[in-house]
Formats: sequence, structure tokens, C-alpha cells
Amino acid sequence: MLKVYYTFGCPNCGGPIDDEHLLAGVPCSKCLPGRVENLDYRVIYDLLVKNSTLKGYAEYFYDNETFEEIVRIFKRVIGNEPWNLQKYWIKRLAKSESFSLSAPTGLGKTTTLLVYSLFFSNTTLYVVPTNSLKDQICERLRNMGAKVSCNDVKEEYINVATFNRILRHYDNYVSLQPKLVIVDDSDMILKSGKTTEVMAKILGISEEIFQYAISLIRLKRILKFNEDDKELKNKIVELEYKIGSWKPFVQFLVASATLRPKGIKQQALRTLIGFEPSTIQTYLRNIADLYYQGVDIEAILDKISDNGGLLLVSKEYGREKMLELKEIIEKRGYSTGLAISGRKFLNKFTEGKIDYLIGSASYYGVAVRGLDEPKRLKYVIFYGIPKIRLNLTDALNNPSLIVKIGELLNIDVKDIRRKLLFLSPPEFQILRYSLMKDEELSGKLKDIKVNLINIKEKIWDVLKSDNIKKLKADTFLVTENNGKYYVYIPDTVTYIQASGRSSRIISNGLTFGISIVLVDNIDLLDILSQKLKKIIPNFMFKNINEVDIRELKSLAVSSREVSTSQKKKINIKTILLIVESPTKAKTIARLFGRPSRREVHGIPVYETIILVNDEILITNIIATKGHITDLTTENIGYYGVEVGNNEFNAYYSPIYKCYNCGKTFTIKSNTCPYCGSVFISSSEKVVSALRKLSTEVDEIYIASDPDQEGEKIAYDVAMLISPYNKNIYRIKYHEITRNGILNAILNKGKINMNLVKSQIVRRIEDRWIGFELSLALKSMFYERNHGSGRVQGPVLSWIVERTKEYKKNYGWILYIKLGDYAIKKFFRIKEEANKFIEKLNIKINLISERKEIQNPLPPFTTDSLLMDAYDKLGIGSQIVMKIAQDLFESGLITYHRTDSTHVSALGISIAKEYLESKNLNDSFSGRSWGNEGTHEAIRPTSSMDTESLIKDIEDNPNKYFIKFTKYHLRIYDLIFRRFIASQMKPAEVTYSKFEIFINGEKLEVELPTKISGGFSIIYPLKTYVVSEKYSTYLTKGSIIPLFTYAEIIKNMKEKEIGRPSTYAKTISALIRHGYVVESKRKALLIATNKGIKAYEFLSSCCSDLISENRTKLLLQKIDKIANGDVNVDYVLEDLHKEITQISGKLVNSLKLDTNV
Repeated sequence: MLKVYYTFGCPNCGGPIDDEHLLAGVPCSKCLPGRVENLDYRVIYDLLVKNSTLKGYAEYFYDNETFEEIVRIFKRVIGNEPWNLQKYWIKRLAKSESFSLSAPTGLGKTTTLLVYSLFFSNTTLYVVPTNSLKDQICERLRNMGAKVSCNDVKEEYINVATFNRILRHYDNYVSLQPKLVIVDDSDMILKSGKTTEVMAKILGISEEIFQYAISLIRLKRILKFNEDDKELKNKIVELEYKIGSWKPFVQFLVASATLRPKGIKQQALRTLIGFEPSTIQTYLRNIADLYYQGVDIEAILDKISDNGGLLLVSKEYGREKMLELKEIIEKRGYSTGLAISGRKFLNKFTEGKIDYLIGSASYYGVAVRGLDEPKRLKYVIFYGIPKIRLNLTDALNNPSLIVKIGELLNIDVKDIRRKLLFLSPPEFQILRYSLMKDEELSGKLKDIKVNLINIKEKIWDVLKSDNIKKLKADTFLVTENNGKYYVYIPDTVTYIQASGRSSRIISNGLTFGISIVLVDNIDLLDILSQKLKKIIPNFMFKNINEVDIRELKSLAVSSREVSTSQKKKINIKTILLIVESPTKAKTIARLFGRPSRREVHGIPVYETIILVNDEILITNIIATKGHITDLTTENIGYYGVEVGNNEFNAYYSPIYKCYNCGKTFTIKSNTCPYCGSVFISSSEKVVSALRKLSTEVDEIYIASDPDQEGEKIAYDVAMLISPYNKNIYRIKYHEITRNGILNAILNKGKINMNLVKSQIVRRIEDRWIGFELSLALKSMFYERNHGSGRVQGPVLSWIVERTKEYKKNYGWILYIKLGDYAIKKFFRIKEEANKFIEKLNIKINLISERKEIQNPLPPFTTDSLLMDAYDKLGIGSQIVMKIAQDLFESGLITYHRTDSTHVSALGISIAKEYLESKNLNDSFSGRSWGNEGTHEAIRPTSSMDTESLIKDIEDNPNKYFIKFTKYHLRIYDLIFRRFIASQMKPAEVTYSKFEIFINGEKLEVELPTKISGGFSIIYPLKTYVVSEKYSTYLTKGSIIPLFTYAEIIKNMKEKEIGRPSTYAKTISALIRHGYVVESKRKALLIATNKGIKAYEFLSSCCSDLISENRTKLLLQKIDKIANGDVNVDYVLEDLHKEITQISGKLVNSLKLDTNV
């Protein structure tokens, strides 16, 4: 029977525990002897106390008890149960965690914080932006029975103060030394470095630690310019260790924010508090988005015939236009008020003394940011498209904008586009700053700047000479006005934020609002609409003349009544989404808006909102960084597996990584066993973070990769967090897109235990064979860097034998080029080749021609991508897999470890959309290719070709979290073209048969000479032009070619000894051990003397173990385990017998060699 033990997994003592105990949620058998069963956490606590074995479980118990206590107080003072989102916050508050409460107004942030400050019963500082809000907070706290001080500074009280008051009485508030600090609006403390320093001191952060954090931020910025600076990296690690040793003693809570910390001091504070204040969330939206052609406010007033509106005037019209509109509205019998500053206008609006508020369409304006009146505010009217206006002269200091406008004017910008594309973000910012300030640059940036200035001059020349009045791009508009040019960019953030004022929360329901845009520029409306469609699902502007405005008005009114079915009900759930890589975590978080960020035990966690049907998922996303456990190398059993009585107990340890040498190990140590460094990270930190987060949420979705390795990662995660949350689901996606993630969540399932078992067997087999062979090789050759494995053995044998044949048949190769077709001839000695060249006589006859209809190739699988990338682009398999991983994690291609050619209906529709956009409708021929299975072929996730991708990177520089290289673009282009071609009609190929006479020797060849139509438009095949005009090239070489990456991968697939996940790893392992080297020019694989000796030794003593046939049979057994067709215990028993027998042979072989 196979059982998994985790050497560090017990939730109480941190020692070894089996998966059965973890699944039941109870500590290990040492802490809690007896039968395994599900028990309530209180019962477990009592039993541990009774057994005198209580350790780490106490913290979990007390956190739960604190949560229950806060909920009891909440019910007592508020009169009802906390909502789901409030319970999520309370769970975090109960652990004394510092964090930002992220939610729209109306979801109970303030109420939760007031109840918690009441519970806290210690010196508290509650910071608010205005005096009116201070009075409201004080009154509510007094009504709850709290000890409140609203003017004087008092210990053991809840001190409520504006930040301005704190700045005036700075010393008093620092000496107060509060234990809890609550900030209603973090913009107050992030405005400047000075205000940030004030808050740092109130939070008890010493000057020394604050300066460490500032130094850390500076060094990380420098590192972006020199990523290979090892000394700089070590300094960063040292500072992180110093900062990590500091523990905050003040709990810090932030209720809302709109600014992101950009200054160095603000970022230092963020580093120390462990979270980034989150921006206002806009995920709750129940709005009719309408537009009216023109800016006739009176026409709109006639259509609405109602009060309760907010009129927002586009910024370029200024205050004068606001006053003009105020007068027009008042003449129609409505009272108005200007929402420009202060709060008095809001009170009057709430009381019904004002019918319409008028303000500026500015994101930071009080009318957009500070207005919250859910019952009265039904309409938001935009006078003009909300927009940002820039003088073109200033706008052309942005390198991306220079390129985009240059393109619109048909100026050649291809070269500079490519150069900008491959700049790092810091390099781009330096270039932009230099253009703005006319600062001197050097090196490549100087050359790029000179080119950009030349393009700027050409732009001005074309604009003036051609008298151009308007230029429309995808994201902006350029117009001429009285001889001046301006760039207009629709302000999507302001539109979302401002229109959202009309749809707010009342009694856990969402009111219905109406947004109306008075269109002053139809082009800008189109751009705004396209941008909003990328942010808001199913967004669409509707013409106000084509909707039933009475029905919409009725809905807006009825949704504001206390009891109504017209309110959109709010269903909120909190989830933890666990992925493998940090890039993937950031990409998914960004798909659903702009996430907030915090750190849990030093691990980044992104909080975002995912809408699934009518459910709102408050989603925390964290990355495991791959496997969090591996078979231990501690002295346990047979290389980490206890074997006996038909039982196999596999022990898994955390994975340790050395910051200095980069190596990983699974033996507990305070220093690196390879280099002795003390700077070591452990996956235990990740496990601790996962466990902490799992206690806070309703459900957990494990989204590791959809393969055997991913399933084992999912299993390890599930086991290690089971004691803290039972609502664990496995989700799988094959593309990181919005739809891909949503479909995965809708189809959540359970972990496939057959896949898990197959991976464990594969890992045990790899460990047993690898360690036995490595031990023998090291003993034989007295060198540490020796190793082998089941799959590596056959591959090494191919490369060794081919290298030997290559050397045996070494001589001179003559290349005779006939047009673009080449013929090779081999000669042992150079003189023979030279004689042959001297009398060279060539005659070519065209014998016949035939035409053939040729179907396109299927889309790529892993092996075909690796082969094509090498053959067409000369890129090795390891680099291709790294790039494919980047492209997958960035949401650009589907999962890249696959042996399926199947294309889904969505994939087919992507190809159709692309071909239609290129007016190639007639060439489309949709094909699903292989049978539908677990995976799909490698394909793009959208109809964006390479040129469009480059444009997307330019338009959205913060969208992707990888640094693109020319190789990324080439691989993407290869995948894209191959896929599109697979969905096109066949091409017509002309094959020509030639009779070639070389010095009288006859040779017949048939070659493709023409191709037309069908898929060849996108993915042309190679054709040849054969000519009697020839050229020759003589070089040293062999008639037996060395293996290429592509050929090895092809062999592995055909002989069934590899899998998509192991193709590249196998070759790289042989190179790492020094058995194989890669030729510099053509990346051919050559066996070294070390490799040849290792192969000969293994062949002599254990050829069966590394034979192709045995390797194939074992992999087939592992596949059968994955399919549930074979009992895992039988396979392990056979494997153990086989390897122990071989181990004996190896020992005997070594003894013989020693005696000799």
C-alpha cells in the first residue's frame, strides 16, 4: 500500500504526518494517538491539552476563538450577522493582521472597523480625512458604548482625528504609541514623503529599519538595469533578512485608497507594512450605459423629467461651462449645486434641497471620488466624453506615442518599434524622461533618442504640409484646433468610477443607475466604448433614443425602495486561487482588473475580483513557485521510501534553495550543503502562507498545471491545507484568458488520484534508479557531477553511438549548390574532392511535373514545436520550452506541454475571426483535428498576429509580466502561423522531377517548385529553384550527421520513451552532467569522453535498466496507473525487486573494477 508522509506537515508539532491524518484535519499520531477521524477544532485542542502535546495548534485555536468573539460583539452592537465579506475581514482581524479592506462603499468596511476597534480595547488611533466624518465616527462609536476621544489624545481610548490635526500635533500622536491604527483614506498618508514619514513613526517603525527599506527599494531599482550583478543581489538578500527580522507591533488597517505608492518612501512603507493600499473597487455595477449625439442638456432634461442627477463636465470646458449649465438647468425649474469642494453640497442633495449636482469629470475630483448618496443619485450625465487632453508637443515626449502617430502618417517606424519593444521598463522610463527634459544619454539609448527626434520632426512636417485635421488611433485621437494639435484620450477610469455613483448598495442589494454621455466627439465615444469592452464584461453603449427611458426610470426608482425585487442581490464568496508561477498569478489577477497586493510570510498575494454569473468572488491569488515538496534525502528508508510488508511509505520534505549558488536540496540544514551559504529559502514559507490564507476564505481552488506534475502539486497543497479548510477544489485551464479561468471555476472538480499516484511512482522510480546509477558512476569515476536516469540512459546511448559513427566516417563534404537546391558528396581525402571539383560537369533535365493538392499540417504539439523551432529558427529545446512557458503564463498561447492536435470550437472561431479580418474568408476550412481529450493543441488564445501583439505591448506596457525578446516574437509567430494554416483550405503544390548528371553520375530528384492558394498564403512551404549554374563549398565533415535536438525529440516520441514534459529536460540533464555538449554554430549534440565512459560502464553492468524496451514498458505502466488500469502497489513491488537486483550487480561490478 502506497502512503505519503510529509516530514514537516503536522499542524501541531511540525513533524512527520501521513496524508490520512492531514485529510482528516487532525495532528499526527504522536501528538494525538488513536484512530483517525474528523473532529471539531475545539475537541482537537482539548485532546492535545489532555495529552500534554499542545504546540502550534494553539495559535489556530485562539484565532478561531477570537473570530467567534468578534462576531458575537458584531451581532450585539449591530443587531445582525456579519455578511460574508465582513466575516472574511474579521478572520484576518482576529489574527492581528495589517491589511487594506478592499470593497465598494456600502459593503460594511466602516462598520467592521468600528466593531473591531470596540473589541480591541487598547490604545487606538482612527484617522479620517474630514471633520464631518470624524464627528460621524465618534457618534457611532459612542452609541456602541466605546471609550472615544475626539479631541484630546488619550491612552486606552479610541482616538479619532483628522490627518491635518495629527500633523499639527505630531509629537502627541507619536508619543501616544497606539497599538491599532485605522486609516479611512490612505491617500492622506501617501501624498508626500513627509506625510509617509509621519505615519511610519506613528506605526513605531524605527529610523534604522525605515532607511533599510529605502535602501532596499533603491537597490532593486538598480538591479533592473543589471540583472546579473551577483554582489548587488547579495546586498538585497542581506537587507531583506534585516527587514524580515523586524516585527511590527502596531496593527495597521486601511479602509480605502485611490493612489498607488510611487515615491521611494511610500514604497518603503509598503514594504514594511506588508501590503499595498488597494484602489476603490468597481466590480458592482448595475447600470444602463446610454449616449446622446450632441451636447444638448435641455433635451436630456426633457427625456429624464426627474431630479437626482449628477452632471459631470469634461475638464477642458472649465468652470465657465459649469456655471453656464447651472443657469440652463435652473431655468428649467431644477435647483442645482456645484460639487467642487467641501461636503455641504452633499448634505443639501441628501436632504432634497438640490436636484442636480454639477462637477468636473476628474477622477480625483470630489464629485467623482467623494460622492456617495445611494438613495437620491439615480442619473450621472457626462457633458462631453470624459477625456484627458494633451498638447501634442508634450505628448510627443512619449516614445510609444511617437511611433503610433508616425505609423498613422505612414512614416517608416518599424526599426525603432522593434528597438523600443526590447527595452526594459527602466530603460524606457529613462528614454521618456530624457525626451521631456532634453537630458543627454549614451549608448543604445542615445541612438534610439536621435531616431525618435528625427521621427518627431517628420511628424510635424507631414501634419503641416498635408494640412491634416484629424488622426484616429485605437486608443487616442489627434485633432487640430486653431493651428494647435491636441491628443485626446478617453478617460475610462473616470467613466467607470463616476457612472458607478448611480449604482450603490442598499440592504445588501444593488440599486439600478442610468449613465448618459452627451457626445461631443463620436470618434472618442467609439474609442471609449472599445476600451470599456475590455474592462467590463458585455459592455455596450445604447442610443438614448432607442431605449424605453420610462422603464429605465421606473427601475431606478423602484430599486431604491427598502423592500423590492428590483434590486440586484449581492452574493459574495471569498476564495483562494493557487497557481504555480508568480507570472501566472500576476497575469490572472490583471485579467479581472487592477489587483491589490500584499505579502504573507514574504510571499506576494494578489487580491482581485472575479465575477462568475451572479456571484462575486473576492479572490486571493498566490503562487507556489512549482513543487512545494520532494522526496526527502534525509536518512529514511530506501532513498526516502520505507519499504516492507507490501507497504511503501514515501517521505516528502520541503524544498530548500540556496540564494548564493541557486541549488536546491531536501535535507534540513542551516547552511547550503553545496556552497555553505546561510542565505537559504524554504518552501515551508509558502506552506505557512497557504495555511494562513486557507483559514480566511470560503473555498480554495488549486490551479496548478493540467498534467501529472501539476496534479501532484495540487495533491501536496490540498493535503497540507486540509486541516484548515475542507472546501478544496481542483480547477484546470488550458489557456490563461478571462474565459479560460471562468470556465475552469464553473467546472471545478476533485484531484485525480490516479494521476497523483502515477507521478509518485515516476518520482520514486527516478530517485531509485538515479541514485543507484549516480552512486555507481561517482564511485567508478571519483567525480561528483555524475548521474543518470531511466530515460537519460537510452538517449545517451543514441548520442554516443551517433558520435562514434560520426567520427568513424569523418572526411570532406562537398556541397554542390544548384540554384537553391544542394547536393552533398563525401570524400575521405581532400585531394580527391579537389580533383572532382576540377572536372565538375553538370547537366540537368526536367523530366516531368505533377500537381498535388496538399493539406496543411496540424497545429503544434510539444514535440513538433520543438522540432520546428530548431529546424526553422535554430532555437534549442530548452530555450523554446522557457519561451513557450512565458507565452502560456502571459495568456498568449494554450498549454504547451501536450501531445494532442485537437482544436476546440473556440480555437476554430479564433482562426475564422483572423481570416475574416484579413479578407481571407474563402480560405477558411475549420478542422478539429485529433480527438477531444484532456489537452488541446498549442495555439494562440486570440486572433492577434505578431504585428498586433507588438502593438498591444506598445499600447499596454504594463499588461505583460515578461520581458519580450526577438525569440519570444519568433516562437509566437511560428505557433500563430502554423495554427491559422491548420484551419485553411489545402494548397496546390507543383512537384518537378529532375534528372541531374554530375560528372556523368545520374541522380533523380523530385522537388516542390511551386505552391499557391490555401494555407500557403499564411504558412508557405519551402520550394526550390533548380539551375545548372552552380557553386561549390568544401568543408570538413562526416557522412553520418550528428543528432540535432529535433531528431532526438522525434526519436523519443517514436520510441515512446519520453513525454511532453520530459523532452527538453532529458537533453538538458545530459548536458548538465557533462555527458553531451552542444556545438556552437548548429547546436548539434556531441557525446563527450565523460559521456562515452559513463555509457560504456552502464552498458556493461546494467544494460537492461537503461534499455529502450525496459524504459518504454515502465512508462506504459505509469500511464496505466494514470488511467486507473494497474494497481500502483504491484508496479512499485516489481520496480523495487528490479532495482535491488541491479544494485547488487553494480556493487559486484565495482568490486571487480577495484580488484583489477
